[in-house]
Amino acid sequence: MRRFPAALLLVLALAGCGGSGGRDTPEFAYLTDVRVDGTSVRFDFKSRPQLVSMGYVQAAQLRECGSGKPVELQGSVFVVVRFQPAATAEIHGEKVVPTYPGPNRLSGTGPVLEAAKTCDFEADLGWALGLEQKLPLQLVRDGSSVTVSVG
Repeated sequence: MRRFPAALLLVLALAGCGGSGGRDTPEFAYLTDVRVDGTSVRFDFKSRPQLVSMGYVQAAQLRECGSGKPVELQGSVFVVVRFQPAATAEIHGEKVVPTYPGPNRLSGTGPVLEAAKTCDFEADLGWALGLEQKLPLQLVRDGSSVTVSVG
């Protein structure tokens, strides 16, 4: 039985658990730009976000993550896109340096009518998209960019 814990630790070490394993994975993906066109929304980061998720939500679920304040958004159906760990500013000691200087709300011409930042709290960055109607969604990751295409 004494060999099992040692073998388990060896397997975990070889799998890269418990340390960086020599990888240069940034701690946070910092947003630098958001662009909305009629059929897509593109999010650009300094480095590739580790986790990206998206899905349709009900209007009542559109809330700011820190305050719980409802978010009003143009459209009849809504999608939330989340990035983790991610943020719009880097913290250097007591200095906060924005990496995304753009607006927190952007208009589109349809089927994407509007995009609004809903969360930037505790390494959780979220944007809500207001759409004309429910359409197929496609998420494409290309390097440090993430594009959500609608239709």
